[in-house]
Order: sequence, then structure tokens, then C-alpha cells
Amino acid sequence: MVEYQSIAASAGQVGLYEPLYRPDQVSSSDLLIPLEMRDNSRPDWREFAILVSMYKQGIHRRHAATGLISPKFGLKSRVGLESFVAFVHAHVGDDVSFVNPFPQLAYWSYNVWMQGEHAHPGLGAAAQALLDKVGIGWPLSSVPRHGQATLAYCNFWAGSPEFWERYVGGVLVPIAEFLEDAPGDPVAQAVMRDTTHTDPAPLLPFIVERLFSTFLSLHPECKASAVPIEFEDALAHCVDEFERVIVRYMRQPVEFADASGKPFGGDLLRQMDAMCALWQQHFRDLYSLVPHPHTGRTI
Repeated sequence: MVEYQSIAASAGQVGLYEPLYRPDQVSSSDLLIPLEMRDNSRPDWREFAILVSMYKQGIHRRHAATGLISPKFGLKSRVGLESFVAFVHAHVGDDVSFVNPFPQLAYWSYNVWMQGEHAHPGLGAAAQALLDKVGIGWPLSSVPRHGQATLAYCNFWAGSPEFWERYVGGVLVPIAEFLEDAPGDPVAQAVMRDTTHTDPAPLLPFIVERLFSTFLSLHPECKASAVPIEFEDALAHCVDEFERVIVRYMRQPVEFADASGKPFGGDLLRQMDAMCALWQQHFRDLYSLVPHPHTGRTI
């Protein structure tokens, strides 16, 4: 398990922590509390390992809202850190506040699992087997719509102590303990198999990042506040014109379905699934030739 120490512990209402992996690394902002990583022996777990460690160390009980901020927050979110910190402060008292760095995906994917299956084939089955193994009874095939109120593709959130207990303690910790105790189990091996991405990685971190939105959609009593996303914001987050074409094309039926509050019809679901497939193929084709803007490397 990842170990760390707080270099500049804060007793403030909001505690946003930044992991520092190198001895000479310094925090990128005075708004963040540095975490010196003593042991990064599970780099393939990514932020999942740090969140579990923070929980087990009781860091989440120091603040009214606690979160983990990736060094790529500004690059991915397109939201200034100061703005996000102010948003979290304004929503202290909510269970969790968050920002979704990929709002455009809501226009061509019904939920995180539809998109995930195209991006990482086999992800859904591996995730379901993992949840079943640790006793979390979520049928992923019936997870509802993830619109902008619940959608988040990165761990850019800050939660109350109670939210940490329910989500991290109740969902992420059992998964981590199973993977640590039974790495040879076929279910554990399945989630640790490599998948294609802009950075080499197993399925596990992509499963974990989708559990956040899944938790919110299955627990509507949880008061979650998302940084507001408008249509123009979604267009601005698109990385190329191909994405903007899909967002514009899908805007009317998707926004109408979201506004109606009714289940998405079969025709729209099939259309979104097809758009997911087209977008994913474009993604693989394009970034096998040119560097991805988040990594500077091809896949």
C-alpha cells in the first residue's frame, strides 16, 4: 500500500492533496497540501492506491471536504485550480463536489460503462466480476444514465468524511484488500491485464474511475455538486473537430432525453453506442499517428 506523509498539514475546511513522487519535487500550488510518496510500489493502481491509503490513514477526517488532485488537473479539467478550490469551499456541507474533465463524452455515451466497453473491451465483464467477488451488488448492465450531474472520468472530487466512509471505505477499500490478498485469483488477474491507452495501464484504474459516477447514480440521496457544464463548455473540451461534430449532431436528442427525465429510448441508445464506436476508432487511428495532447505520446 502506498505510504506518504503530509509535508504541510492543514486543518482547514478543505484539504486538497497533491502527490509528490520525487525527492526534489515541489508542490505546484500553495492551494494544495503536498503528499510525499514514500512507497509507490503499485504505480499501476494510480490514484486508487493513494485514495485507499488516505482513507486508512484517516486523512479524510481532518477536513470538511478532502480530495486528491492529480498533477494533470489543469491540463485535463480546463478549470483553474483557484476556481475549483472556490467551488469546493462554496459547497462544503455537500457530500461531494467534483469536476468532470470530459463533459463531451455525455453526448455520445449513455453512461461510463457504455463508453468504457468501447475504450477497453472486456472492461464491463471484468468490473462486474470484481464487484461480485468483493460483495458489492451493483448490476452494471442496469446502471442508469450518467449526465452532467453525475458524470466524472477522473478522480477530481472532494468529499465529506461521511462520503469517504461510504465510497472509499465501502467500495474502494474492499477492492484493494481483495487484490492485495488474492493477486493470483482469476478475477484479480483479469482486472490487472493490460489495456490500450495513451499511457500503459491495466484495466483496474479505468474500472475504479468509473465507480465514482456509478456510486452517485445508485445513491441519489447523496448530495453531489458538479462544476456546471454548458453546451459551449462541452465543445471547448473537445480535442478536435471530429469530437465537436459528434457533440453538435447529438445535442438535440441527448439534451431532450436528459431534460425529460424519462429512460432513454432504444433508438437513442443504439445511436449513442454507434457514436461511441466511431469515436473510439477515430481516437485509436488518430493517436497512433500523432501525440495525444495529455501525454505528448502516441498509443
